[in-house]
Amino acid sequence: MPVAASRKEAPAAIRVDLAAIFVSLELSRSKWLITSLSPGAGEKMSKHIVAGSDVPALLAHFAELQRKV
Repeated sequence: MPVAASRKEAPAAIRVDLAAIFVSLELSRSKWLITSLSPGAGEKMSKHIVAGSDVPALLAHFAELQRKV
């Protein structure tokens, strides 16, 4: 059997087959950085900044991510 045929495909670092939105937050007093990975967006992370402590803007961004999916 050829070597290439016997190799198993390595798992991807990021699972894009899940129907989930992955979000990370970097919080400071002046600004909050939101990065996200959504289904159908490939493996490209999106970045968005809101003013620090602006919870309504954070929730609005979450709602927008969900609407797009």
